[in-house]
Amino acid sequence: MVLSRDQMTEVRQALHARIEEGLAHEGREIRAFPAFVSPPSVLDGQALVVDTGGTNMRAAVVSLTPGKAPAVLKGPVQDRLPVRGTHKLDGETFFAIQAKLAASLSPPKNLPVGYCFSYASKSEPSLDATLTHWTKGIDIPGVEGTRVGQRLCDALSSAGVDPSYVHVVNDTVACLLGGAVVHKGPTPSNVIGLIVGTGTNMAGFFSPKSAPKLAAFGPVGAMAINLESGNFTPPFALACDDAIDARSPNPGRQRFEKAVSGYYLPWLFAELMPNFVGFDPEQGSKALVDLRDLNDGSEASEVAGALLLRSAQLVAAGLAAVVDFYEGDEPITILSEGSLFWGDPQYASATKAALEALLGRTDRVRFERVADVNLIGSAVVALNRSVVER
Repeated sequence: MVLSRDQMTEVRQALHARIEEGLAHEGREIRAFPAFVSPPSVLDGQALVVDTGGTNMRAAVVSLTPGKAPAVLKGPVQDRLPVRGTHKLDGETFFAIQAKLAASLSPPKNLPVGYCFSYASKSEPSLDATLTHWTKGIDIPGVEGTRVGQRLCDALSSAGVDPSYVHVVNDTVACLLGGAVVHKGPTPSNVIGLIVGTGTNMAGFFSPKSAPKLAAFGPVGAMAINLESGNFTPPFALACDDAIDARSPNPGRQRFEKAVSGYYLPWLFAELMPNFVGFDPEQGSKALVDLRDLNDGSEASEVAGALLLRSAQLVAAGLAAVVDFYEGDEPITILSEGSLFWGDPQYASATKAALEALLGRTDRVRFERVADVNLIGSAVVALNRSVVER
């Protein structure tokens, strides 16, 4: 189950080729959605932020001031979406629940809203976005194919919050933008956003040279691109991967995510260990980490450890594929978020070791964690006035 270096290299090369296709053409396996936001410049103001992903949601009021660190002025308040088990939501209720949470902050009127929407969606130049398909085990009817920013705006208005407008950003792009604000170096675009939690994804800044599809939007510089890398179909899939995929709500899609993410790893374990008593995949990746950390030589502990290590190796191979697009020799900052990446005490170090082995050097990348990075990145998008004026 654990990958050799040669196998990781093959994954790296295959994903790099799929990303190249996605950066040049629409409708490919790697969708590579332009986010219509450049590396952050000077931003000043307050924004209401709503952050929804997996089964979690939160809201806050964030301030960005030139020369000062970003500040969370109100919140974050948080809650869970009732989407597991027997709970069924429709689209209207989905947005109403988020609006109610944001309204609990009693935010000032007419604030711009940054909506961190952490599912597969296609951004528009207006910075609304259309949900293309559900991910992370979520499937709420009546939302796919609709503009989620406008729907949240309507729900906020109904809840007594009067937003001036809503800009939508993917969680991975929010991580990318928040990191670029906090860790400004000589080249703010030398940042990669990485999510490894309930789901997984990567985002980066790509020039028109690397991303020919950007030419359709006129003369632009480097732009944030949401790769939707979880949809990559990696080589070396196992029978358990195929079985979980076949039983999922979206067979044939999100194969990389199904081999990597915290939502699917426990189900892979249950597939490999059907007679293991007392394990509930619904408990999430922490149950898998706890099993590995027993370190008692049992088959269950070994299988749990192998699944987690393979996940880290696949993520490292994916990161290497993105790093290969970044020119020059300046260090690249990888802004990492997600309950699996930081919740497993061994995951970050395993990913770093595998990535450095693939790159053949230890000074090319550095992993960073920023408190509330998605809230900060969402505020960046909300306050990006140049986009509003398009």
